[in-house]
Amino acid sequence: MSVGVIPFSVNLTQVKKAVGSRSKSLLQQLREEFEEELATDRELVDEANGDDDYDPELAIEDALRHLIMDRERWDYEGEKYGYAIQILCTFFGEVLHNEHWGRLAFTGIESIEDALLEAGVPAQTFSIFDHLLHRGSPIEIPEIEGIPYIGYLTLAEIPDVLAAFTDQRMSAIKRLGNQQICLPLEQLQEWLETCQRDKSDLVCFYC
Repeated sequence: MSVGVIPFSVNLTQVKKAVGSRSKSLLQQLREEFEEELATDRELVDEANGDDDYDPELAIEDALRHLIMDRERWDYEGEKYGYAIQILCTFFGEVLHNEHWGRLAFTGIESIEDALLEAGVPAQTFSIFDHLLHRGSPIEIPEIEGIPYIGYLTLAEIPDVLAAFTDQRMSAIKRLGNQQICLPLEQLQEWLETCQRDKSDLVCFYC
């Protein structure tokens, strides 16, 4: 699995309605559509659980079932619920182009964040780390100790973020920056513009 940012344009209202809906038909749809991914994870979990009777791992399929059927969550398996949320975003939304973010290391993200701050983009309005990576899941799940990191911007928040990306600020970044900063930043603006046009929210996973 590559490490990078995976962005989704998705209507979070749909995702929130699905969680706790107790819809058996939806759960079956998810099992069928993501059969290969869920089966691979199940094999790994069964193998791990065969060697550990005291701290069993949770399969992503079971995490999905817990969320949809409103079952009790396993507090120490936040990671698996995070991946279940990613499956729901895939099902209800659209993966956005991320060729400039798909393998972007933290050092690269830090450089983009620094450039935005130096250009005067207010951190309270938008921060890559605070909003798109470390904000947490838009759906309440157990705490995730590692990856996936999850963040989001709602449709209501996006106009203020785009307004903060003024031509003057972006031109300043482009004059001082390089392709490792400018290309991901331009793609980030495309994500925001796509979500605003489609009246959707932006949800990102770093995994």
